[in-house]
Amino acid sequence: MIGTKLVQRYQILERIGGGGMAVVYKARCTLLNRIVAVKVLRHQFAVDEEFVRRFRREAQAAASLSHPNIVNIYDVGQENDIYFIVMEYVEGETLKDFIEREAPLEPARAVNITRQIANALYHAHYNKIIHRDIKPHNVLISKDGRIKVADFGIARAVTSNTQTFSRNSLVGSVHYFSPEQAKGKLATEQSDLYSLGIVLYEMLTKTLPFDGDSPVSIALKHIQQTVPPATRYNPSVPPGLQAILDKLLAKDQSQRYESVIELLSALRTWNTQAATGASETDDKSEEEDTKVFAPVAAPRKKFHLTDAGKKRLRKWSLIGLAVAAAVALAVLGISSLVKFWEVKEITVPSVVEEPKENAVAILEAAGLRNIAFSESHHDTIPANHVIRQKPGANQVVKQSRTIELVISLGPVLIVVPPVEGLDVRVAEANLQAVGLKAVREYEYSETHAADIVIRQDPLAGVEIAKNQEVKLVVSAGPRPFKMPSVIGKTLDEAEKVLADLKVDVRRAWNPSQGDSPGGIVTDQTPAASEEVKPGDIVYLYLRPYNKISRTIDITLNPLAESRIRVVVKDIVGEEIVAEETVTGRYEYTITVTGWETGSISVYVNDGLVDKINF
Repeated sequence: MIGTKLVQRYQILERIGGGGMAVVYKARCTLLNRIVAVKVLRHQFAVDEEFVRRFRREAQAAASLSHPNIVNIYDVGQENDIYFIVMEYVEGETLKDFIEREAPLEPARAVNITRQIANALYHAHYNKIIHRDIKPHNVLISKDGRIKVADFGIARAVTSNTQTFSRNSLVGSVHYFSPEQAKGKLATEQSDLYSLGIVLYEMLTKTLPFDGDSPVSIALKHIQQTVPPATRYNPSVPPGLQAILDKLLAKDQSQRYESVIELLSALRTWNTQAATGASETDDKSEEEDTKVFAPVAAPRKKFHLTDAGKKRLRKWSLIGLAVAAAVALAVLGISSLVKFWEVKEITVPSVVEEPKENAVAILEAAGLRNIAFSESHHDTIPANHVIRQKPGANQVVKQSRTIELVISLGPVLIVVPPVEGLDVRVAEANLQAVGLKAVREYEYSETHAADIVIRQDPLAGVEIAKNQEVKLVVSAGPRPFKMPSVIGKTLDEAEKVLADLKVDVRRAWNPSQGDSPGGIVTDQTPAASEEVKPGDIVYLYLRPYNKISRTIDITLNPLAESRIRVVVKDIVGEEIVAEETVTGRYEYTITVTGWETGSISVYVNDGLVDKINF
């Protein structure tokens, strides 16, 4: 495939990955001149027409998703027997690679990643798309640290006839299967949550809860065995986070979180509680507004009559009309009919949006006195005003015709629920549930965690019309500041500077620290002048202090007693490294060491005889 140009647009550059169902290539879109990822179906799937049909349908459904934590799908195409998907190219690594290198992760870091995946699932579930194959292999980490979930909707295209994955591929997925998926039942939102729970478990422990010699044995363990507590492998997992894991990994779906919103709320609560004891990362991943469109109705079938059928229809229609006319004449009588045609005809005036009293007066002035009323709520037309009329304006009717008017009761009033202090997504869901709309407005806050509602307008308890907006002032977290440069400083100096900024400092030694008592900062992330918030992680990259040795020769008077004292003053501090009294010696030799930079002072009988800088 390398060098191939699909549909005269996507130039394949190199292979960057692959799984049981497809191979992924890095490519250039020559039309838009941008780098993309192209996922090409393996041949055994491309020849299955039913799979291809489902694959295209699900890929197109997933392409409707637009969220910062979801890999965007740009195009779905075909060239000859090659079926492919064009996606956003994410430069980084998979969460699986990250786990193998970094796990077990600190709880706050694992929760931060879990929340970003959950935000992606919330957006998908809201749009009626279930992932069905959440695992670290399908989660990408971009170079700027953002989490991107891939392969939304693709897993649904797999049927019993197309499950021809390699053994390794199937095992990779079955480790994260929910019990209901292992039983072959329909996957639900709670299935995605179970799989996400396995991913969180693996991040915290670097261990999968179940393993076995075959996919079947692993699937049976998901169905029959209880997941061992994460604290068995990582005692530092807090009880609150273990409780969240226990609920995510419940065998019974009804015992899990009902929705991603409930999980996000639990994770937010844990973050807030953890932050009271120690600074923990709390990255924000904003939700994008999503429009959900109603499905297009299937076209109605058209029926066509033959010529003979049309003749029979006309014949019976005429007979029916004749019978109806005869009955009417019999009932009404000729005299009544004549009288009917003599009734005056009137053009109906428009009274929509008029007050009820005005509407009645207008109709009566036109000669229409038979008026009937009904009532209904309306969002915009005020109470006691006409919503609609029947017959409509400008229709010509008999003077005796009844005019039907629907009178407004005003809008349906809804009591605004209290949402201050809630996660903004939970607050929006609560408002939507009662028929109100939410509008966000962000501001920095030193007292409220990011994404928490600081205040609302109108206040809780106020009655407003259905579908009206409630403004939510949402915390954007603490006000950011510009990161200072600490490159060239000692570790102690750098940490003193950063302590006042309330950031979470992490150290990385290159090479390892060895017996060095400290180090010099050679690089930092974020870089100087980048915006940082309290609670953010700052990485300091350090080299150990240089260890310097010096051999000192001291000339003495052999006829006198000599008191010798050697003092080393270096970057660590000042230390007496030798102190003794000698007699009968012409020379005294000693080798001393210091760290990084400083001086060696030599005293004989309390007099300074030599000072060596290093």
